[in-house]
Amino acid sequence: MNPDLLLQFFDSRRERGESLVLVTVYETQGSTYSKAGAQMLVDQDGVFRGMLSGGCLEGDLSIRAQQVLQTATPQTVTYDLGVDDELWGMGVGCDGLMRMYLQPLCPEDGYAPFTQIADILRGHTAADVSIPLAAESPDTLTVRVEPPPQVLVLGAGLDAEPVVRFAAELGWRCTVFDHRQAYIDNGDFSQAEATCCAPADELADRLELARFRMAIVMSHHLASDRAYLRQLSETDMAYIGLLGPRNRRDRLLVEIGSAAVTLENRLYGPAGLDIGARGPAPIALSIIAQMQAELSRAS
Repeated sequence: MNPDLLLQFFDSRRERGESLVLVTVYETQGSTYSKAGAQMLVDQDGVFRGMLSGGCLEGDLSIRAQQVLQTATPQTVTYDLGVDDELWGMGVGCDGLMRMYLQPLCPEDGYAPFTQIADILRGHTAADVSIPLAAESPDTLTVRVEPPPQVLVLGAGLDAEPVVRFAAELGWRCTVFDHRQAYIDNGDFSQAEATCCAPADELADRLELARFRMAIVMSHHLASDRAYLRQLSETDMAYIGLLGPRNRRDRLLVEIGSAAVTLENRLYGPAGLDIGARGPAPIALSIIAQMQAELSRAS
């Protein structure tokens, strides 16, 4: 779920002073669409954002959410798709078990605990949020809330545009950096969180590199890419992608000398999964897919 869509949904209802229901998955067994910690919001009309089951259970959750709002009483619910697949899963063959907690979010309570969750999603640092599973109960669910990953796109050519678009669709936050102002001005980077124009060797001075989880080096300019890799080698980023063929990558690694050692096991070059991609959009897709694979592996 794109966290920005969840935040927009929350903000619009909060501005109108409407109550909501927060649904949190707190336990799963077997094969399930989402895992513990996944969440969705349901408003007083039954409209929801977030998907916990791929569409199988959301209708029932919407009805239960209306009951929660009417009674101001939280609910817990267990869906055992291994037993009730024909009823809930519509015969799709799911065999997992999911336990969920539905709690009201009210203006008079400051929409707690989702206000804290929203603050984390808008920020740059992950944090734990404790959710009581029942009124006056010592049992709590601790949810690890991760803000959307920050992605650094180094190069503002035409092939960088679909990278930013695909990343934005996932809710990732992109910053585009290039030493050529015309590239930034003429490119469609409306879905980027920020753009920056400066010489390549000033990257670390202009941006706080520690807040980025991933970077893709794609300036098509050898000296710039060399400067980018040298500065990225001093970060802890788990994914650093490099566009271009292997011989170009090998040349750059030789040219940055000892800095290349710290890039081992986290430099992906040529960047992107091997899906036979040709052209800007398919190549961008392969890069974003590889980034997603790295995020999943890390988590």
